[in-house]
Amino acid sequence: MKLSNIYEAQQYEATIYDLWEKGGAFTPAEKGEPYAVIVPPPNANASLHIGHSLNFALMDISARFQRANGKSVLFLPGADHAGFETQVVYEKHLAKEGKSRFDFSREELYAGIYDFVQGNKQIFEDQIRQLGASVDWQHFTFTLDDSVIKTTYSTFKKLWDDGLIYRGERLVNYCTQHRTSFADIEVVHEERISPLYYLKYGPFTLATTRPETKFGDTAVAVHPEDERYKEWVGKTITAEGLNGTFEIRVVGDEYVDPAFGTGAVKITPAHDFNDWEVAQRHNLEAIRVINHDGTLNHRAGEFEGMKVAEAREAVAEALEKKGLLEKIDKNYTNRVGVCYKCGTVIEPMLMDQWFIDMQKLAGPAIAAIKDDLFTFYPSAKKEQAITYLTTVKDWNISRQIAWGIPIPAYQNVNDSDEWIFNEEVTDEFIEKDGKTYKRDSDVFDTWFSSGQWPFITLGYPESEDFKRFYPTALMETGIDIFYQWVCRMICLGLYVTNEIPFKTVYLHGMVRSEDGRKMSKSLGNVISPKEIIDDFGSDALRMGIISGRSAGYSAAYAPAKMQAARNFCNKLWNIARYIEAKTTETVEMQPKSNADHWIGNKLNTTSTQAAKLLNEYRFSEAYELVYHFVWDDLADWYIEVSKTEQNFAYLLEIFKKTLVIVHPFAPFVTEVIWQTLHEFDESMLALQQWPKKDKEVSSTKASEFEIICEIVAEIRFITSRLGGQGASLYHRGETVLSENADLLKNLSRLKDVRAVDDGRGLHLTKTTLDCWLDIDESTAKNFISKLQADKNIKEAQIRRLKERLANDSYVKNAPKKLVDETKSQLYDEEELLARLTAEIDSFTDSPQNT
Repeated sequence: MKLSNIYEAQQYEATIYDLWEKGGAFTPAEKGEPYAVIVPPPNANASLHIGHSLNFALMDISARFQRANGKSVLFLPGADHAGFETQVVYEKHLAKEGKSRFDFSREELYAGIYDFVQGNKQIFEDQIRQLGASVDWQHFTFTLDDSVIKTTYSTFKKLWDDGLIYRGERLVNYCTQHRTSFADIEVVHEERISPLYYLKYGPFTLATTRPETKFGDTAVAVHPEDERYKEWVGKTITAEGLNGTFEIRVVGDEYVDPAFGTGAVKITPAHDFNDWEVAQRHNLEAIRVINHDGTLNHRAGEFEGMKVAEAREAVAEALEKKGLLEKIDKNYTNRVGVCYKCGTVIEPMLMDQWFIDMQKLAGPAIAAIKDDLFTFYPSAKKEQAITYLTTVKDWNISRQIAWGIPIPAYQNVNDSDEWIFNEEVTDEFIEKDGKTYKRDSDVFDTWFSSGQWPFITLGYPESEDFKRFYPTALMETGIDIFYQWVCRMICLGLYVTNEIPFKTVYLHGMVRSEDGRKMSKSLGNVISPKEIIDDFGSDALRMGIISGRSAGYSAAYAPAKMQAARNFCNKLWNIARYIEAKTTETVEMQPKSNADHWIGNKLNTTSTQAAKLLNEYRFSEAYELVYHFVWDDLADWYIEVSKTEQNFAYLLEIFKKTLVIVHPFAPFVTEVIWQTLHEFDESMLALQQWPKKDKEVSSTKASEFEIICEIVAEIRFITSRLGGQGASLYHRGETVLSENADLLKNLSRLKDVRAVDDGRGLHLTKTTLDCWLDIDESTAKNFISKLQADKNIKEAQIRRLKERLANDSYVKNAPKKLVDETKSQLYDEEELLARLTAEIDSFTDSPQNT
């Protein structure tokens, strides 16, 4: 086919992906070193967001690069059932129909959510295709696949048998809105202004933010060394309450901060995590006064049935009327845990749940990390992982929802302490050994199954995929789920398989909105990848989203980078059109001219350096290197040279190799061009090998062309400031300039290039060769004067920018984006000033220009 005048990505991308998919381009090769990348499974309940674009771009660049380097690449896709989050999305869907989850049985709700998710499956998969991800669709895994459930149950049973999992009544994080518990790490904490109430307890005045929980108080705690209260420690006091008088113990515990409030605090073990720990140390009873729906229970007397917030005010008012409220500090700041989906204040709730003993799992993980069995990007994550795992708390893996993997445990209906494992969880009741058992109504925390993702997806333990590709090569994911997912995968992977789950961990930062804020639906600043692809094309999104980023670095979405990346695609397209229009009758593809050797040498260097950077996961740097090779070296120089020195066969060869090294970054446009250049041989660029070093290239001849480039660049700089007038170039002796006279004339728009015994005019300073532009003295002085004028303008601009940034009011109050732009502008202006100063100094210091 013939390339059209302009590249319109939407016309080609779907067809090209179909070509790859049907052609088996993404199937792991039978030979080659295995290299596996397992996709962090996006939630199956919604469309992909901008963060997924970055995630897939980074993974796919690695996959395509390693494939081009002869490795057998398995890029394995999947989707996460995302238990709690998906059920929340489905409940919103039900609400629009005037229904709620309580209108359905557990089985009916599960079936409805399953159909809802399956309806989203094709949209979800097509979005991955739009991003150009070279995944092997035959390996697609859903976290509710039978194979996943089977392995999850096997892991649960192993933990059970090894005594690393237990069921117990403990305090957990509970959302009364969604009626489910969370692990500690899932709770979002916010700073809030909360009233601090000073309550009278017999001889004490206690400070608390939660007077409504006083009905569950079982002790008063003071610091054991607090002289004010030493005499009371160990005694029982009688105090007046809203439901009459009551007795309560006084305990001494170092948890209490003598400087907080009055230095005495009430202990409510069933509704505060710190109080729970105090209760364990002092054998205190835990009395629950709040129901799962967030209302107070019968222990609250007249306040029974009130929601927590309502009860708090009512209890405080009642205490005040009874003379038991001393004062209220209305400006107290504290940290409050909230549900990350609905913002409801998390209620510490005493519940029977399944827990994993994480300290015992963390030990081998810490040892492996310390032994450098993992490479972390950014490297600081190594120590952060060790710190987290050293202090990790036991993991609550029970969730009170319908959507998820049912916990395979049954409880004896006549003996609540007896539990049995049974992976056949279809029946609510089962009979065994003459006993009746009831199924646990909870499901697993989604992170429990996805924490086993690397080995579950590879068919642990017997499949050939597991034996070949485990441990996987790369785990690339967002920095925000490092602890709750990556660290847990390390723990579970080592525990189940006795091997590390992956060798390299690369954590990308967040994609923020243009003003630097976090993207969220509530702020209305979420950007859809589809919108960007529709405007700029998939390749532009991929390159624009990685540009300027490094591991762990969160940066704002920048439309200018998408525009620059689209321009880069257009540049490739125009180079291809130029080459397509030229005859390539000769089959000799050898470098002949100095320029040929130069571009061959540049390609050798770029290919080698880009490979090194990509092997070190320095994606943005590799992209910038390849970008500037194409734009600066190939397009700006070599294509221009080809208009004078024609070696189109070699140009075509160079361009084909260029397409290979650009392909990981911009797979669609490069494949379209490749298909045009190989219209009859049915090859795919996606399966081409990374260019090897061309040993035919002469570094000496390449260096000679560098001299030409230096001189041309200097002449262009000078003539651009002299109104572009033509001039002649004189040089002393027979040099490379003589051999390339015609090329110099064409590239620099010179009248003539001539060897002379003695030069005159403006002496060029950027080369060691003696050469001059044939211009008179007044013109030369005018040139230097213009340089000085430019320098003066730059100095004035820099002064203004520095004054702006020295203004504290501007830096503190102006939008961050504007301040950052000012800093960037200052940097650019200082760079230009340095260049101008160097030019002026070089010309004025040259004795032949005076």
